[in-house]
Amino acid sequence: MKLFLLLMICAITAFAAKAKVVELTFTFWGTDLEAKVVTEACEKFNKAHPNIKVTPMHIPTNYTEKLTAMVAAGTPPHIGYLYEPTVLDWASQGILYDLSEAIKNDSLLSDKLPQLYWYYDGGKKIAGITVAAEFMITYYNKDLFDKAKVPYPPTKPEEWTWDKFVETAKKLTFDSKGRTPYDPNFDPDNIVQYGAVIPLWWCPLLPLIWSNGGDIADETGTKPMINSPETMEALQKIYDLIYKEHAAAPPTVSDAFPSSNIALQTGQVAMVLDGQWSMQEAGEMVKEGSLNLGLAPMPYFKKPVTGVIGTPIVIFKDAVKNDPDVLNAALEFHKFIQDPENVLPLIRCGLWQPTTLDWYTKEEYINKWLNPEIHPAEYKAAVIDYYPYARPYPISYLKNSAEINTIFGQEMTRIFYGNEDIVKVCNEAAERLKSLLVGRYDR
Repeated sequence: MKLFLLLMICAITAFAAKAKVVELTFTFWGTDLEAKVVTEACEKFNKAHPNIKVTPMHIPTNYTEKLTAMVAAGTPPHIGYLYEPTVLDWASQGILYDLSEAIKNDSLLSDKLPQLYWYYDGGKKIAGITVAAEFMITYYNKDLFDKAKVPYPPTKPEEWTWDKFVETAKKLTFDSKGRTPYDPNFDPDNIVQYGAVIPLWWCPLLPLIWSNGGDIADETGTKPMINSPETMEALQKIYDLIYKEHAAAPPTVSDAFPSSNIALQTGQVAMVLDGQWSMQEAGEMVKEGSLNLGLAPMPYFKKPVTGVIGTPIVIFKDAVKNDPDVLNAALEFHKFIQDPENVLPLIRCGLWQPTTLDWYTKEEYINKWLNPEIHPAEYKAAVIDYYPYARPYPISYLKNSAEINTIFGQEMTRIFYGNEDIVKVCNEAAERLKSLLVGRYDR
């Protein structure tokens, strides 16, 4: 009888242990496609992990505000996306779980592009890993090049110089009578096709500035470089391309485009400097046959460079700190969602680039995400092979980056919308930045 009772107790205990399910909430934003794929990934994870249930919470608008309210109320999600300017600040406040040990002990998580780790506490801790890499690249309409008999941009970064970019843009800029800026009778007040568009915010502008040896701040993050000769020279050349060469659309024109891809598709613009995030819309146009798309690296002044950015996934410390099972479950899901295999539809549709180094260097993985229906023939050379030139943006290491980016945007508006003197604006910007430049999170 005693033996029977003992066996019953063991069976009940085993059943209870088996039946215990750890429940996690995963918050994220994104388009309907992203929501669909992320939800399917959660379902796939749940099926493979019967003792863990991840509930996806799609927050398409006001994400940071809603997440801030959840944290303030003591009910943060267990894991989720986090808006880039918030990540390192929250990590430093102890809101986020330090992932450094988990990353060090896992072959997948430790094999990411090195620019995608969010370091803090002097580089000793990691707040998150970017879930989707986004490079800045050159998009162009091949039909417009063919019509003008202009060679396509090169896919080797070293060959796509700023001078070559300017020459190409001028050859692809036409007034209402078909004249280019090379024609002395060219009419800049009646342009029907621009050679280029450069969106005038920090993601497109900083790689160009970096390529000339300039920056917002120095390596220590304590001294402004926005008024360095290298930064101002780059800004002057970009300004001249718009207002002197008349080969890039001024912001008053480009702001009216529904999107950069539509401007390319409709022949209003021949080239656009933009991020990987535009590849999904452009890819759909390629798929339907309405855009003959080509790709190239970013043009450069002195050395090739591009920017890489993307949303990190983080774990919220208060949601996991009291239960090792919950923490282990959150770490398990973090590893799962960071595996490109599990979000492959978002990569093959053009929205994301993978984050794992092997997916840029090994053919077996490259072939998994290259989609000939979406990615143009130049994609491998112009984007995948471009990864050694990628540099993280200051938002992933500079303290007060949100405020610094705001000031940068305001000062660029003065230059490119207000036509104010570049030296004057940059010197005044440097003064505004001094009190905010207090170092880096990763050093």
